[in-house]
Amino acid sequence: MADVKWIKIVTDIFDDEKMYAIECMPDGQIIQLVWLKILCLAGKCNQNGFLVINQKIAYTDEMLAKIFRMEIGVVQRALEIFQNLEMVEIVDDSYMISNWLMYQSGDKLEEVREKNRQRQKRFRESQKVRQIEDKTNSNVTNNVTNNVTPSYSYSNNSNISNYLYIKDNSNEDYIEFIRMNTDIDDEVSLWMKYKDERKPKSNNHYEETGLNSLLKKIHKMCLQYGNKTVVNVIEDSMSNNYQGIVWDKITKQTSKAEKGGANDRVGTDVSQDEAEYERQVREQLKRIESGEFDNENLWE
Repeated sequence: MADVKWIKIVTDIFDDEKMYAIECMPDGQIIQLVWLKILCLAGKCNQNGFLVINQKIAYTDEMLAKIFRMEIGVVQRALEIFQNLEMVEIVDDSYMISNWLMYQSGDKLEEVREKNRQRQKRFRESQKVRQIEDKTNSNVTNNVTNNVTPSYSYSNNSNISNYLYIKDNSNEDYIEFIRMNTDIDDEVSLWMKYKDERKPKSNNHYEETGLNSLLKKIHKMCLQYGNKTVVNVIEDSMSNNYQGIVWDKITKQTSKAEKGGANDRVGTDVSQDEAEYERQVREQLKRIESGEFDNENLWE
């Protein structure tokens, strides 16, 4: 994972209504500390807010308790609260901080927006040139109908033009993800140019439904296996002159790794014996339940 040395935290974080609600709980300050530790860990993981060691191993409650140097009951209590407040969610059996990209990628977002503005400008200029050429070659009747703005045609444009059009005009989550991740954006652009160069066009051209389906697939694979893995499989598909992206290479490698045995997985190394562990959990639960918090049923 990349070496990230800092994360962004707003100065009024403790004035947020969710943080204030947590602070009002009997163990609120401990729960807030867990949240700060989770934010720092997500920054170290650098996987778009996912708490994962790598593409195959996600942090468990026990692992988080160990690296946070906290009792597991406290960590589990905190995670339950964060999920109820929609601060943390579980995606593909992994903890993920909600809206991580929104708060941690401000500079990058502005960079992407500027890049999109430039692309949109180039696209509009190319469309103006195309319209001028169409008008020049049309007859008087067509000139009259040209006063009505035509709808965009995926069939009459190249794959790369269609991809840029979708990026500039779609508000879908998977498109926003690609805009935010320039490595994926650049690789998808290369793939579109690669497909445009292949013959015949009928076997290599994406219509609207097919193109959006491909972008959804790329988004899903990035979240599941990581951006670098997706970039590598697209590069490999182009270098081998494949007609499509060979996703099976990722799934087969993952399946092979899983069959390698328990040695490939991270175990839960609990230093205390089982009896001591259960005693601490019971003690923590008893301490939480004995607290006087009027809205405790909110967290149930």
